[in-house]
Amino acid sequence: MTAQASIRPYLNQAYLLGLLMVAVGLTLSPFMMGMSQFWLVLVWLVDGIVAKDFKQKLSRFWHNKAAVLLVAFYLMHVVGLLWTSDFQYALKDLRVKLPILVMPFVLSSMEPLDRKRFDFVMLIYVLAVFIATQFSFVSYLRHDYEDVREISHFISHIRFCLNIVFSMAVVGYYLTLKTAWWSKAIQVALLLWFTYQVFIFESLSGYVILVAVVLATAVYAFLQWKKSRAWHIAVGAVALAVLVIGIMVIAHFVKPLLKVEPVDFAALEKTTAQGNPYWHDTVYNPVEDGKYVGLYYCKKEMQEAWSQRSGLPFDGLTTNGESLEATLARYLTSKDLRKDAQGVMALTDEDIQNIEQGVANYNNWKHPGLHARLSSTLFEYNLYRRFNNPNGGSLSQRLEYTRASFHIIGQHPWFGVGTGDVPQAFAQTYDEIHSPLKEEYRFRAHNQYLAIAVAFGLVGLAFFLFVLFYPWFASKHNHTYLFMVFLCVMLLSMFPEDTLETQAGATLFAFFVSLLLFAKK
Repeated sequence: MTAQASIRPYLNQAYLLGLLMVAVGLTLSPFMMGMSQFWLVLVWLVDGIVAKDFKQKLSRFWHNKAAVLLVAFYLMHVVGLLWTSDFQYALKDLRVKLPILVMPFVLSSMEPLDRKRFDFVMLIYVLAVFIATQFSFVSYLRHDYEDVREISHFISHIRFCLNIVFSMAVVGYYLTLKTAWWSKAIQVALLLWFTYQVFIFESLSGYVILVAVVLATAVYAFLQWKKSRAWHIAVGAVALAVLVIGIMVIAHFVKPLLKVEPVDFAALEKTTAQGNPYWHDTVYNPVEDGKYVGLYYCKKEMQEAWSQRSGLPFDGLTTNGESLEATLARYLTSKDLRKDAQGVMALTDEDIQNIEQGVANYNNWKHPGLHARLSSTLFEYNLYRRFNNPNGGSLSQRLEYTRASFHIIGQHPWFGVGTGDVPQAFAQTYDEIHSPLKEEYRFRAHNQYLAIAVAFGLVGLAFFLFVLFYPWFASKHNHTYLFMVFLCVMLLSMFPEDTLETQAGATLFAFFVSLLLFAKK
């Protein structure tokens, strides 16, 4: 046996190890996520030297148009340096998006994985996501958070939810294959567990993407029913049932939140138990869970009672920077307590601690999940619509980000502001449009499509969309369930988030597009 033949099996194992490092790092270790790229490049180089097949590797890559387009998308960011003034941010952006260069190039030019190794990579990925949810669940049980989304320990909760939803699709796919009954039982348990995890994270985009994946699964199953009628119809029927039930549950939660009872001011009590006058307002105060925050409001008593319960000043801020008075008023409303001395004194020590930390709704804190997320979203939207106050609201802030993005695109329609000038373009635009956003909330687009259009104009956005959709339309061989679902997850995630602007998002996108399209036989 030649030295080359004896080394190649080890290099194949090293290549597989690199893929496993990515699969684990996506949800458990940002460090491993980054190191895996260098490992894969090193394996690629050593394999090329040992096999003396660099020319063949480059040929594999060059003849894979989808891989070439992904690399070209990264190189568009390099070209964007030509009209950039902030090179420090530009280099940071290039570093964050490095997986979009490395993954397609390496995975399309290496020898493809056989089915056994591909399945092993997917298994380790699902296992890593499952382990990451265990850490989150422990924090959830301990209530070790101010915002439930903080229970995602390793990456942002939004990227974590994307991984959870895609893991559900992976488990669902393998559930349809012929396996032992105990294996199917484990897979069903995993599906239920992951569904519960998405539920408690209160990620609105996670809920929407989960529903979309269920719908896409149903459509795909029915389109494939002739090939294997029994299980495809079963999967499709279950997916549709889940979708319908989900819509009914959302409607059940939203209806009471939208219903605000009319107020008969003549029937309202005029004074507190201590004889001080109440202020009753339905105009200048918001609505919390269908109840007016401004009813039965006595600021004097609230202030005096609060000074007896807490060391934080009543007219100051909570520990997370919110108005303490407003937080206290909302919290009392959520507990059906009046905004007076009796209401404040009826609060428990745990309630006081929550208010000090900025928790504004008792029900949302005590029972996190879909109801809590819908409640907070409706509150944020009403605050923005009635008072033009987007600060601190996830949805309302995104409306301001979108307004600023369109303003920038209007000024630089064709080629954008360049790779590195995005932050300063937004900073200048918020002043130009007189945005009510506070300085600490003035971020970038939070929409990947708008982010690309801001940086590279409509020309860059058109190319980006072409890169995304080309693999699906170029070949029917790419019409696999896993790729369809992953593409669906990515496309939807890019509306509420600039998915590719973080290491976790860029790596998730580049790795699975490359793995599902290029890396398997």
